[in-house]
Amino acid sequence: MTRSSFRSFFAAAAAAVLLAGSGRAETVYFTSYSTGALVRYDTTNPAGTITAVSASGSTTNPAALALGPDGNLYIGQDGDGASIAPSISRFNLTTNTLSTVYTFSSFDVFPGSLAFKGSDLLVGRNPFFANTGPIVKLTNVIGGTVGVSDYTTGGSLASSPGIALAADGKLYVSDQTYHFAGPLAGQATGPVKRFDASGAYVGEVIADGASGLSGPTGLAIKGTTLYTASIMTGAILQTNLLTDVTTAFASTGSSFEVGALAILSNGEIIAGSPSGSGTIYDFAVNGTLLGSFATGFGQIGGIAVVPTAAVPEIDPAMGGSALALVAGVMAMVEQRRRRRGA
Repeated sequence: MTRSSFRSFFAAAAAAVLLAGSGRAETVYFTSYSTGALVRYDTTNPAGTITAVSASGSTTNPAALALGPDGNLYIGQDGDGASIAPSISRFNLTTNTLSTVYTFSSFDVFPGSLAFKGSDLLVGRNPFFANTGPIVKLTNVIGGTVGVSDYTTGGSLASSPGIALAADGKLYVSDQTYHFAGPLAGQATGPVKRFDASGAYVGEVIADGASGLSGPTGLAIKGTTLYTASIMTGAILQTNLLTDVTTAFASTGSSFEVGALAILSNGEIIAGSPSGSGTIYDFAVNGTLLGSFATGFGQIGGIAVVPTAAVPEIDPAMGGSALALVAGVMAMVEQRRRRRGA
């Protein structure tokens, strides 16, 4: 090997380590409201890595999902409205086991959305069960005896299929009314409301019908920007929380194609379809649709993103990991230096 080719080889190997180490993959988990499965996929290869980690039928109508401060997933199940009560379950990502955290035995709360405030779990309500009432707070869901109380006061809520906490502690809620009968049958309406850090009602952020809002559903916050799924238009709105100005952000082009929202670490927005298409959409930071894929799991319930560190591997055909490759090159350099007496 000549000196120039040796240097090129070393530079290429070092670059391989830097590229492998700087990349990040993320695992996205979602619940299938249709089948009761908990499913995951890798953002580097969505369709090719989709896997049911908890089988179909393991939960009943799981409408909400959140990553807990303990690193586990929490699932809001609606039950069947009759014999199977709504509940909160925990999926341990280390042991891949599912357990029940709390059961709403009185059938008074049907989870439609979840968000952690510290170690407390806030629970929104599902409009498709006509479940009205305040946001509920569960304490000790990480461990201990679970306590239940109303979290929000004022600002009467028809339901809450989307909740999101800002860095300042304010809570944003999709106050959706789903109309089962009458001239608006099959339609969803309602505003997005703001509550302060203590849960007290502040006011509307987006009025019903304003800025193209038609049936607020999933919510997500990135910095000072609130993203709102408009279920009837299949669009996502963005609100500057410093000015409360709302504008269009992205669209699927079809109604009932945006429900649960989540944000990847690179700022991309993913949206799950609450229709039977089972589609998940990926939008760039500027709202451009980057791609979508049909999961095959029917209605998407909740979505949660779990960051994972990239593994510093290169093509196995090159002889193993990039780290091992560079280590070998460095050893060769040391051997040459010793032979020369340097």
